Amino acid sequence: MKPDDDPWLKNAHKNAEHLDREIKNLSSLMRPIRENHRVITKYQDFWNQAKLIAALFKELKPIARSDRDLLWKQFNALCGEAKEKQKYEYGILESLSQEHFDEIMKLVELARLPPAASAQEIHELVVRGQALKSAGNLLGKFKLEMIAKHKKTCFDHIQKIRKTHDMAWGSVKEGMPRQQLETESCVRKNLMTNYERYRKAASALENFQIGRGHIRTFLASCEDPEKGAQVTAQLAETEARIKDIEEGIRKLEKWIAEDERTLSG
Repeated sequence: MKPDDDPWLKNAHKNAEHLDREIKNLSSLMRPIRENHRVITKYQDFWNQAKLIAALFKELKPIARSDRDLLWKQFNALCGEAKEKQKYEYGILESLSQEHFDEIMKLVELARLPPAASAQEIHELVVRGQALKSAGNLLGKFKLEMIAKHKKTCFDHIQKIRKTHDMAWGSVKEGMPRQQLETESCVRKNLMTNYERYRKAASALENFQIGRGHIRTFLASCEDPEKGAQVTAQLAETEARIKDIEEGIRKLEKWIAEDERTLSG
């Protein structure tokens, strides 16, 4: 019987080729890691593929021992390289995260109302409110450059102080003339609406930027011209959407600044 006619050898060769293709895909996912591309999901993409390959090593049978050993060596080398790179980058991230954390918490302290204060003056509330808004904006801006415990601490403090601000505004409104109260209420309502619209726009922008990163990663390793053309068109649409959202965010920032000036008198 010829080796090509041996079912065991044919299946073993087929399985080895399958594993080899998946390891080549994993190797392509190392490229943005090695070159320090700012792709948010680069490690997630790598380890998802690595998990798939680890399962294939268990599931695909038969595989010739020599092929299995060689493929496992290649796979293990890639995983080891990614692990060391990720560990190194985490150390840098932790240091950068601490810087962002300190900057945000300074604004949080500026936003904190005195514990024994009664009804606050509008100007003071607006000034401290602006500090609180800046803290929230920085947290949104830097959240991808911060570790989980730093983000949670900042978020919890911001939410707690926001509640005290809402209570203080309630006390101030009780002493306002009706017409002034209605004007302040309208402006503040618009301000809160635009804060929420800004938050949603910033979140949408982040999602589209993540999607753009996925598309660029795919194009970097795509060898199919037809599929590459389709994905390139998708990238152009995503870029246009990002531009539109950024323009909308600039308008919201202008409107928010105008309302904040109105409230500060």
